[in-house]
Amino acid sequence: MRGAGRRRSQRVLSVVEPIVCVIIALAIWEMLVRTGVIYRGSLATPTDIARALWSDIHDRFLWTSVWMTMKAWGIGMGIVVAISIPLGAALGLSRFVARSSFLTLEFFRAIPSIAALPVLILVYGIGLKLTVVLIILGGVWPLMIQTMYGVQDVDPVARDTARVYGVGTLRRFRLVVAPTAAPYVATGLRLSGVIGMILAIAATLLIGGQGLGAAIAEAQQTGRIPTMFDRIFIAGLLGVLVTLVLGSIETRFLRWHTSNREVTTT
Repeated sequence: MRGAGRRRSQRVLSVVEPIVCVIIALAIWEMLVRTGVIYRGSLATPTDIARALWSDIHDRFLWTSVWMTMKAWGIGMGIVVAISIPLGAALGLSRFVARSSFLTLEFFRAIPSIAALPVLILVYGIGLKLTVVLIILGGVWPLMIQTMYGVQDVDPVARDTARVYGVGTLRRFRLVVAPTAAPYVATGLRLSGVIGMILAIAATLLIGGQGLGAAIAEAQQTGRIPTMFDRIFIAGLLGVLVTLVLGSIETRFLRWHTSNREVTTT
């Protein structure tokens, strides 16, 4: 009973402590701006941002912008998954192919996808296609590399044992390779998902079009600083939402993995 009470107290503290820290930070922020330590024209107070947010959530323009960002992210991530997992698995299964393509992969992975914007604008113009392509260019690498590492991490004893016992290639992949690679794929998917959301917002922020980034830029250009900050806040919420959704999917489909069992038992 004493141990159960201690665990319950720890769970309550794990929720209360971050909330208290946020409240204190917001109070300090409000005080610094209201007392003039920070110029109010460059940084709105939390109460001003809250009022702007309340007004903004009743504006159809905001929700259209959020929808366009989520649409671009969903299409881009679907293509990222379709490309990255098969390619990563192929690279992981063949060490010769992995070694041969190492320099090429490292070269293209090192190029920031944002650097391709001038070329992409010429090819696709400003719109949904450009944002989707940008998400693909940025999100494909983490998932592909993680998939490759996961496939390469398969226990050679287990793989050879399955081969000796006459287990077919497809069945061997399903029973031996896939369980080992799955946690790596899940990690790569979370990384790619967050990168994809950042690029989905950054694309319209930099070049315009329809999306949350363009809505943030519009508020800044018209001098509505509290509205700009409330839309930045919403962008942060979208990033948190993506992380939570992908994390819950990982937990659900990888319940059998030791990392998830450790989390649920502590």
